[in-house]
Amino acid sequence: MRMRGRSALFCLLAACSSSVPRDEPEDPAALASMLESDVPLRREEAAQRMARLGLVVPGNADTLAIGAGIARALGERAPERMIWVAHHALRRGCLAREWKVVSDALAGQRLRLVEIYEPHEGSKFVRFLAKPGAYEDAAGGAHDLFFWIHSIQREGDWIVRGVYVGVHATFDAPFKQVAADGRYPRGTVLAQFLEMPEVARLASVFPVIEEVELSYGRIRVKDEETSPAGFHVNAGFALGAGGKGGGRGVAVTAESGLDPRETPGGRFAWDGFEPSETLGPLVLRGSSFWGAGGLRPTDE
Repeated sequence: MRMRGRSALFCLLAACSSSVPRDEPEDPAALASMLESDVPLRREEAAQRMARLGLVVPGNADTLAIGAGIARALGERAPERMIWVAHHALRRGCLAREWKVVSDALAGQRLRLVEIYEPHEGSKFVRFLAKPGAYEDAAGGAHDLFFWIHSIQREGDWIVRGVYVGVHATFDAPFKQVAADGRYPRGTVLAQFLEMPEVARLASVFPVIEEVELSYGRIRVKDEETSPAGFHVNAGFALGAGGKGGGRGVAVTAESGLDPRETPGGRFAWDGFEPSETLGPLVLRGSSFWGAGGLRPTDE
C-alpha cells in the first residue's frame, strides 16, 4: 500500500518568493554549447535552463545512456548515493526532451511504468519502477528504486520539465520495532530520521509506520536567494496495521554538499563550490492527514 497523505513529498517543488532577484537573461546559443561540455553536471544544467526557456533538446547520447546511469546507481551500496547517481543520469538524459523520445528510450531499457498521474490538463507525471528491492536494509527490508518523469504540454507536444528519484519501503509495523532494528548505518539520513524526537512524538499517537520514501532534489525555502540540493524523507504513520483508523504523514529534509546551490532561474552557483559528502541537520517540513488520496508530486 502506498502512502496516501498529501504531505509535500517534493518540498523541492514549493514555490519561490517573488522577492528573490531574477537571473540575467539567457543566451540560447551559449546553452546549446554547454550541452557539449565534458562535465556531466554542466550538460544537466544547460538542459534544465533550456527547459525553463521553453526550448527543446533533441535526444542525444545522454538520453541513450539513461539505462547505463541507472545501472551505475544500482551498484551503489548506500541508498543516498544510489538515488543521487540515478537522479543525475535521468535529468541529463530527460530534461527538455520530447516525452516520446524519453519514453522510447526508457522502454528500450525495459524500465517498468507503474502509474500515470495528471493533476490537471497539460501536466503529466509518469512513475517508473527502476528496480524492486534495489536496496536492502540490515533487517531485510526491501527498498524499491523509483522515479517520476514530469512533462508539460506545449503546442501539442509533451516536453519533460522535471525528474524525481527515490527509494520506497513498506513496513506496516510498529515504529518502535522499526526504529530499534538498526536498519540503517548511523549518521545516514534514514537512521537520523528514525531518531528524530518529532517523529517519535508522532509515533506515540500513530504507532504504526506504514512506509517511507527517501528522495533527492532541491529544497525550496521561501525568501532564500538560492536553493540547496538535499534529501527528502516522507513517511506515513497509522493507528493500526493496514492503515486502519487513519493517520498522519510527515516530511523532513536534509541539505547535502554533493551539488552546487541553484538560482531561481536554474543556474548552478559554481563559484567556490567543492563537492562533499557533508549532510546538514534534518529539518521537519510539515505533516498531513494520512488517507487524503495518494502521495504524488506537484507542479512547480
